[in-house]
Amino acid sequence: MTSGDTATPSGCVALLAPDPENLSGFEAALAAGWSPDPRRAGDQAYIRGELQRLRQDKSKFLDDLSPGDRQRTVSESPLTVLLFWIWDGEFCGSINLRFHQGTEELPPEVSGHVGYSVVPWKQRSGRATAALGLLLDVAAKQGLTRLVVLCDEDNDASRRVIERNGGQFFMRGPHPSDRPERTKLYFWLHPGPPPENTSEH
Repeated sequence: MTSGDTATPSGCVALLAPDPENLSGFEAALAAGWSPDPRRAGDQAYIRGELQRLRQDKSKFLDDLSPGDRQRTVSESPLTVLLFWIWDGEFCGSINLRFHQGTEELPPEVSGHVGYSVVPWKQRSGRATAALGLLLDVAAKQGLTRLVVLCDEDNDASRRVIERNGGQFFMRGPHPSDRPERTKLYFWLHPGPPPENTSEH
């Protein structure tokens, strides 16, 4: 994965590139049982493993989050992944944008262009909605015009986050990246045009 440039705040929310200064918030969230992978929410073995890796070598942990500009997928096609931490003065969660340059197609093991996970004590507060809106600005700057975003069929909160950012439902069904019995809702999201000025957004 690679971390992106810091995105301009939306209200009290900003997207920050992972860095040592703010790593303590990420560590505290893991220690409290939060999973950075929403598909592994509640998977205590995974969460403990991530926490152990972080505490063993914090510098390497950050490097592993941002090893370079590309990530290899199962299909061996290079994927760009821009990773951000959601920030409101303290750590709120993480969000990422995944894409191939020049196409909206994704490998079958990648569950949409966007993935995010907000810590439980910051949920239902507008943080995820604001973060997704900021990520759409990032996507527009990358030249992306249409994104596929997924959520679990029974995840009403995530569905509302997507819809509040203009998500258009187009399909219901499983996804190869998750268990076949886990039904997903598929949405299109359309990033706006990049801003005319040169300030980061």
